[in-house]
Amino acid sequence: MKDSQFSKVRCYDNGGRTADRFTAVFLDQPERTGGYAAIGMNHEPFHPQGIGQHCAAMPGRHLGKRIDSTKLNVDCQKVIRRDVEASKA
Repeated sequence: MKDSQFSKVRCYDNGGRTADRFTAVFLDQPERTGGYAAIGMNHEPFHPQGIGQHCAAMPGRHLGKRIDSTKLNVDCQKVIRRDVEASKA
């Protein structure tokens, strides 16, 4: 499945097993460790008690079910969009 908004981003949903339910992996931002730059977040990444943490991750089923970025709420899409735009600058 290709994400319709972000061609080089894979989004995952772990179904709520952890506080950072959603993970966005940036395939055009490889890390030295062999992984990729990523963001773990919940449904309210801008809320003071929300989660929106940068990390490194390997794409795959261990992150949950792969979902299309359009399935994420507006705030989660905004977090991803900001990182995509920042990486182009």
